[in-house]
Amino acid sequence: DLRDSATCLQNYMDNTGGGKIPWQDLKYIFGEIMYGGHIVNDFDRLLANEYLNFFMKEELLDEMEMYPFAEDEKDISFISPAPTTFDKYIEHIDKKMTQDTPIAFGLHPNAEIE
Repeated sequence: DLRDSATCLQNYMDNTGGGKIPWQDLKYIFGEIMYGGHIVNDFDRLLANEYLNFFMKEELLDEMEMYPFAEDEKDISFISPAPTTFDKYIEHIDKKMTQDTPIAFGLHPNAEIE
């Protein structure tokens, strides 16, 4: 599902030619078809749609803070890059996301303590 969603997103990005990205269409495709088709619990569907609403918006292309609640933590941040190609986005993610942090998932930093 993740690979198919990435391919779909790449096709949209490559074919818009710097034009407007159809966020509502993509949220529907990902949230109701590709991932949503596997979600059977209503609360899980609600959570998945909220993640899509948080991340899939025009601000994503305007150097948005991707880690919710990161402003309270020093040295933990992930800013989306300025508009670029799909491959450059992947390169940015690989370069900047060196490790998982609970903050990336909206959790308190103490969630990592064993």
